[in-house]
Amino acid sequence: MVVFSEEEIDALLREDVPYFDLTTYLLGIGKERGRMEFSARHDIVVCGTEECCRLFKKAGLEIRKCLPSGSEVSAGEVFLEVEGLAEGLHLTWKVAQNVLEYASGIATRTKKLVSLAKEVNENVEVVTTRKTFPFAKKLCIKAILAGGALPHRLGLSESVLVFENHTKFLGGLDKLLEMIPELKKRVPEKKIVVEVNSFEEAFSALSAGVEVVQLDKFSVEDVVKVVDFRNQKFPNAKVAAAGGINETNIKSYAATGVDIIVLTCAYFGKPADVKVRMERC
Repeated sequence: MVVFSEEEIDALLREDVPYFDLTTYLLGIGKERGRMEFSARHDIVVCGTEECCRLFKKAGLEIRKCLPSGSEVSAGEVFLEVEGLAEGLHLTWKVAQNVLEYASGIATRTKKLVSLAKEVNENVEVVTTRKTFPFAKKLCIKAILAGGALPHRLGLSESVLVFENHTKFLGGLDKLLEMIPELKKRVPEKKIVVEVNSFEEAFSALSAGVEVVQLDKFSVEDVVKVVDFRNQKFPNAKVAAAGGINETNIKSYAATGVDIIVLTCAYFGKPADVKVRMERC
């Protein structure tokens, strides 16, 4: 479960309502009671409902229905419903809709990507990169979890992933590979992941004892070569495919037998279309 602090929930509301709702105030309708419901205009994986409920409670609204994040919802199905004063309904309306549409869009795309990959390789794991859009990392991570994926790495502090930009400062990949035994000794509880740019580099990295080899922008054919080499020589090592993987080619990459598919595309695309209906009661 991704945890949002009270300050973060408050910030969502303050961003849209820094002072008060001028329109509702001028119309004098704030103390009228009403109902607000959220439904999907197409099949989606819902995400962000828990955060929306916290927003609603801050506005004094009563939760009548709330499906948890990760629920698969059909077109037309109501998945969130609240009641209360009109001032609270209008205060939270667009903030909640924005959270639901962006998070559910990511969750829905993620679910499709995971399903496509699992169709041809039930053992593959789909993970997402750190390329979330700014100031929205928690929501993005919650959404990909709701869609059935995992984060590749949450930040620089908890994982060891060596890129070419690192090895340039060492004097090349060979220098790094000489360090693998020492790196394993320094962080025995972590796996050493090395990104490579050719299958020759992948062979060298596996031969040096690298535990996870990440293949950057490899063709499907070259991924197959690396996976076959791994299977024959180093069956305990893991192979990850990364770079340019999306809905159009994820099945081809998954079918190679890779253990991990690293992608960014789940974050970016059309938000889910969530309908909001409000009425007096």
